[in-house]
Amino acid sequence: MHLSTVPINTATQVIQDSVQQLATLSALQLPQEALQAVRLLQLRRLARRIEAIIPGHFGHGERTAHYALLLAEQFGFTEDQRRDLHYAALLHDIGLLTLPEHLLDEGSALSLADYALIQSHPREGAALLSPYPFLLEPARLIAHHHERWDGAGYPYGLRNEYIPLSARILAIADGFDSITSRSHSWSSALRRLSASAGSQFDPTLSAAFCDLLQSEDYRSSNNPHELKTGLSKTTAHIPTAPNGLKTTTARRATSLETT
Repeated sequence: MHLSTVPINTATQVIQDSVQQLATLSALQLPQEALQAVRLLQLRRLARRIEAIIPGHFGHGERTAHYALLLAEQFGFTEDQRRDLHYAALLHDIGLLTLPEHLLDEGSALSLADYALIQSHPREGAALLSPYPFLLEPARLIAHHHERWDGAGYPYGLRNEYIPLSARILAIADGFDSITSRSHSWSSALRRLSASAGSQFDPTLSAAFCDLLQSEDYRSSNNPHELKTGLSKTTAHIPTAPNGLKTTTARRATSLETT
């Protein structure tokens, strides 16, 4: 990747610190259960640092992980698959740190070259993580989380089942949190997600996700407003976004593309 394209010192410092931290986590020698606990704790902290740089992203990684893991459980994912998806959800926007500063500014006008840079962020994020063996699969999922079911996504233009299953789940979780973070009602967000099934999102996964979030069992333990503001009793670790909005650049990168 080309770190020379990063003009903001804070982002560059976070990238450098992340490389050192991930190398340490990769080399840790601990019993398996303790190792997984330490890695998850440190990756959550890293996600918070990333979100502190990208306006409006506060808590996005945790909320995306919450939704992604719900769907993974529905489809019988193994413990290893769930762990890889969890790591990928927490760090899926790390590639945004490689963007020039003006692309993170609210309301900035974008050129074709700017759009090309934005569309490179999944690949750049994967490049940051892939050197570390425990993040190799999460890096692959991050690389593909902006692919579309119809093949019109980026950065590789994969379509249908050629997109890894976990990356398709990550795309749904990321997209849903993106639209609910923009003050859309719960029901409106689900309608928009459903409308994008078969074009942006895997239709089978989308239908399962909408059914799950509308089920009595889920809604009785996860109040939509509380989930959005990080107060749900089952997701108490999920932080609240201060303004409930993402930057224009982040919306272009993660929002539903059919509207």
